[in-house]
Amino acid sequence: MNTTIFLQRHLDATDEEIPRLIEMATAALSSSTDYPGGSGNEERLWRYLQYPYYLGLFAQRVVAAEGISPHVKEKLSHAVLQINMHLEQGQEPGPGLFQLTSWLAQAGLLSHDDYLGLRKGLIWLPRLTNNYVEDAELIMPACDGIFRDPQIRREQMIELVLMILTAKEAIGDQGRVIFDHLMQLTALNKSLKREVCQIVVEHAIPFPRGEYQHPIETSAAEQDRLSIRFLPGGVRRLSVVWLARLGKDSMELLKRLLKPNTVRGHGGDQVASGALDLLDEQWQDIPEEIRLGLLRKAADLPDTAVRKRAYILGEKYLGLDFLRQALDDKAKSLREWAEERLERRERGELATEEDLAAELMEELEEDDE
Repeated sequence: MNTTIFLQRHLDATDEEIPRLIEMATAALSSSTDYPGGSGNEERLWRYLQYPYYLGLFAQRVVAAEGISPHVKEKLSHAVLQINMHLEQGQEPGPGLFQLTSWLAQAGLLSHDDYLGLRKGLIWLPRLTNNYVEDAELIMPACDGIFRDPQIRREQMIELVLMILTAKEAIGDQGRVIFDHLMQLTALNKSLKREVCQIVVEHAIPFPRGEYQHPIETSAAEQDRLSIRFLPGGVRRLSVVWLARLGKDSMELLKRLLKPNTVRGHGGDQVASGALDLLDEQWQDIPEEIRLGLLRKAADLPDTAVRKRAYILGEKYLGLDFLRQALDDKAKSLREWAEERLERRERGELATEEDLAAELMEELEEDDE
């Protein structure tokens, strides 16, 4: 077996395509790995392409290229995704998991085995690499295709949503954008979306091993990997707003989540911040006395970042009188921030509604590193 035979037998590449495909494989490995480059050594190239990681680098170039037969792209994409089912511990899955899934989905060629391969690849992503981060514009159509698969059961959908959102090596800092997209997918019904949001709000993720029952049988090593994945804090924050949009009682959420230590563990400050986002979104629909009481509760929470956001929200709707309360805040940093802010306001540097809205939408510092 060499590269030419592989391309002929397994991808049905034409004689005209083979030289170009070999050139693309060589370029992909030379630019991204320790492959020595050069041409004329198909046995050496083939030795590399037998590893899922190197095959994935090659496939990424192929699916993006013009002039390559669709059946070549299809067979190669299936191969890279489905080989993940046979990964041994320590092996790296091929990069481009979502790029290849997306191409197959948009071509109407995504199979249930591809879904299983994507799932397995996500489990075994190395934790100390940036090589896998893919653009959300590829991830979203991949999700569109996966969740239309009639063979995926409800609990598998929920697990896969959580796996995608916690696969930081693949999605980078795009969690909020992807989560928003998933919450608008018609392929996911309303009750499933509510259940996902409830899990995200109520449970610190990563899950302790055994707390979340994975719907497909996994080995102990795979469970350990699934149980150490961190959920982006911004997703936890956004899930509070989505819970209300999906029918959960807003007042119940606000009263429960704007209490000290309601949500324990990783990301509790993000959940409280999400409650403030919800209060902002529904401010005009909440009776004046109740919303003022909720805002005061938020300004007394333990997390400094949350109290700061409460003061900004108070300034937006109630003016400088509410902001002045920050001069007596228990944190020196917030007292100094409020003093400097009020001085600027008194000099005539008033914030527009757009300025305050932008401040309120700023991300909290992630604390999972």
